[in-house]
Amino acid sequence: MPKDDIHAAMHTSEHSIKLPKQDKSKKLWIILCIVLLLALIGAVVYGYTQMQNYNKKIDEQQAKIKSLEDTKKTLEDAATATAKVIVEASTTNYLEVKELGYKLPLSDDIKDLQYFVNGTDTFFSTGSLQSKAWAADKGDPGKYCSLGTGPLGVISKLASGAPTAPKQRVLKAFVLEYQQPQADCSDSKPVIDLQTTQKASLLKAFEKAKQI
Repeated sequence: MPKDDIHAAMHTSEHSIKLPKQDKSKKLWIILCIVLLLALIGAVVYGYTQMQNYNKKIDEQQAKIKSLEDTKKTLEDAATATAKVIVEASTTNYLEVKELGYKLPLSDDIKDLQYFVNGTDTFFSTGSLQSKAWAADKGDPGKYCSLGTGPLGVISKLASGAPTAPKQRVLKAFVLEYQQPQADCSDSKPVIDLQTTQKASLLKAFEKAKQI
């Protein structure tokens, strides 16, 4: 091949072979998509973190509310208990045995309770029991359910005693002991029934005896 033809062919080859050009707009779109994707991921992570913090705050608020409710209930219970004690104190009548330093709460059926002290012993009866016995047992003074016979029982004051002993009441400075009557104070069944009822009420009062 002639030299001029070879040179022309080489020149033609250089101009006919072109390298591909990069698409700059496509590259920018790819970069933009990556940026947007990263931004979206960041937003999701941020939102999740905020939601966790929000839930944590809600849990803390609920815990505080529950604590306040518990405190309120405790205060209400305490107020109710205090009110109950005040009502009971204001509505309960007591018989004070000042000679021996104690008092007994009186229920309605023994509100007329009477006592007689002999040394460290207290003998009990009621006006209603004596009246009923008097009407039923006329002519028999020994059956009048009088104080001296202790028809409802006898409470003795002791310097000390066994805390677990039956029918003993341990107070701060001394011990009280209850002894039930040895026999019925009447032959009349209505009188005996009243004696039995009032004797049980006195025993309940003894179990709540207080020092004065």
